[in-house]
Amino acid sequence: MILKKLAIAIIATGALVFGSGVQANTYSFGQLLSGGGPANVHFADLSATDDGGGNWTFTLTTLDLNAIFGTDSFIGSMAVVGTKPTSSSTDLGGGVTVVDPANGGGPGGSFNFRYDFGSGGASDRLTANESVTWHVGGLGSDPLPINGQLALHVQATSYSPDSAWYVSPVPEPETYAMLLIGLGLLGTAIRRKK
Repeated sequence: MILKKLAIAIIATGALVFGSGVQANTYSFGQLLSGGGPANVHFADLSATDDGGGNWTFTLTTLDLNAIFGTDSFIGSMAVVGTKPTSSSTDLGGGVTVVDPANGGGPGGSFNFRYDFGSGGASDRLTANESVTWHVGGLGSDPLPINGQLALHVQATSYSPDSAWYVSPVPEPETYAMLLIGLGLLGTAIRRKK
């Protein structure tokens, strides 16, 4: 009876984790891909929500860029491996007035397109402790890029060179293996107790 309850609990937990992962994802940026800056530092989070029908809502929130990269630093764009959207709209009141999908990507030529943040003027940039929300359509059935396939371009930093690209770190396979081992040990312990 206990083993049956454990199996049901594990299946329900797996369904919850999988289901929530399909509906919304959060990416934390801070692993240096190229350029000048600290190798590992958490400075921004991207929330991505599947609105259905190939439509997505993104919210990018920056932390204290000034303390990490210098007082003039800002995030200029986000490079993406994936399908370029056919439509885009930006919520008013965010850190920038417009998020614009553009051709060209990030470093190394492995990115398909990018989102540019702001109109490019000094007063319309995504700077420290700001956030912006935008909605895109036309992504079809393509899945949201996995970690490591989104890169933020931090510009006007106090490092040399004065810009850098950062990705969201890819989870190590050992993390998933440890989770499965832990669940297996829990099941074994309950079976022995019975």
